[in-house]
Amino acid sequence: MNCEVCQLKELEVESFEIREVLRCILHTIVFHRALGLIRPKDIDLELFEITYVQCGEIEVEKKIDEKIDQFISWIEKHPNKKSQICLSFYEVKSKQPSWFTNKIERLYWEQWYINLNVLQPTKSPVGKSHHSKLVMDPGGHCLSNPFKMSYSKS
Repeated sequence: MNCEVCQLKELEVESFEIREVLRCILHTIVFHRALGLIRPKDIDLELFEITYVQCGEIEVEKKIDEKIDQFISWIEKHPNKKSQICLSFYEVKSKQPSWFTNKIERLYWEQWYINLNVLQPTKSPVGKSHHSKLVMDPGGHCLSNPFKMSYSKS
């Protein structure tokens, strides 16, 4: 199976922008790849004065927020480093177990790499807030790498 890889250009963000930037990008990608019935939900992003769409699934929102929180924690512990988050879509196939292989195989069909360069903290702009981010997939399959978000086809 071929895997489509989408490498987004590096984004320069300040630390207080990370959460909203990732929410916007990740939810937009997930919305466009959603399988099955969804209830679109418009989200107004006041920080950048744009609107994006979420799938309207509480579980998806929670999982994305959880992974963004983990990503932000990693960035706080490793300042001055460029960072990358990968959102992967895959199909889960069961295969015959053997001595050196797992019972489950993930066949990736699409991966999105989001590159962030977090600028050094500066004073927060007046009027902008610091409020509010797989591994996640609709089938409940998660990867152990906290900066790799994954979705599987059901």
